[in-house]
Amino acid sequence: MRCLVEDLATFAGTAGAWLRREPVLHNVLLTLVAGRLSGDVPLSGDERFVRVVDGGVTVGAAVWTPPRGPLLGGVPVAAARSLAEHFVREVPPLVEVHGPVPAVVEFARRYTERAGLLAVPGTAQRIFRVETVRPPAGVPGRARPATAADRDLLVAWAAAYAAETMPGRPTVELSGQVDTRLPYGDLLWLWEVAGAPVSMAWLSRRVAGVARVSGVYTPPEHRGRGFAGGCVAHVSRYALSAGATTCTLYTDLSNPTSNHIYQALGYTPVADAAQWRFRNPER
Repeated sequence: MRCLVEDLATFAGTAGAWLRREPVLHNVLLTLVAGRLSGDVPLSGDERFVRVVDGGVTVGAAVWTPPRGPLLGGVPVAAARSLAEHFVREVPPLVEVHGPVPAVVEFARRYTERAGLLAVPGTAQRIFRVETVRPPAGVPGRARPATAADRDLLVAWAAAYAAETMPGRPTVELSGQVDTRLPYGDLLWLWEVAGAPVSMAWLSRRVAGVARVSGVYTPPEHRGRGFAGGCVAHVSRYALSAGATTCTLYTDLSNPTSNHIYQALGYTPVADAAQWRFRNPER
């Protein structure tokens, strides 16, 4: 089993076919590649696109976009071990890794064994999908696409969302993600009541028939009134009506409220994913 480092275009053509076999499980990787191919997300030059082959056949893939840790596909455990050994040999010490369970667990185990580090469990997530949405009843307000006039609010809410949901992770500038989505006109949504925004949700451009809902955020003073559920239901139905065959989203398993809300909307679980953080054992 070998790990091959490829340029973006080659990786998209080789590993892309493997990733598309499970387009929900691999939606983040697929959109990551698609965004860089389209130019929506400029290449930094530090990315590493890694394909795992066994006897010439692709059996896995991972992408590293510093400062974040590598994102694995749903690779077999043997491929996870190969990826771990590759990253120990080829790049500076990692701070984290992300991916589906059990691949990410095996990567973390082998990586720390080879690198002499400790692995600490981070965020535990569940991947959900929906084809038919059940909108919540009785939620006041309506959804509307965000406009350029909403940019500052969207950037502020994105920063608040990141601080709340991803504590301890390397800081990532999110204004660029807002600026990339705004020109499309239908990838950033706000739920408003009496003309005032109270919640937001983001959509990804669909890849392999799948659109992903993310960035779901309601400021604390507006929570508990169903606004997030109403917004997610609307953007999910919109994406499906606009050509997606499936919508997907990730939930934090430590947040039972959000898990319950999304399942009430018709979302069903696909797989679990996790983050593992690495640190020096002497710290």
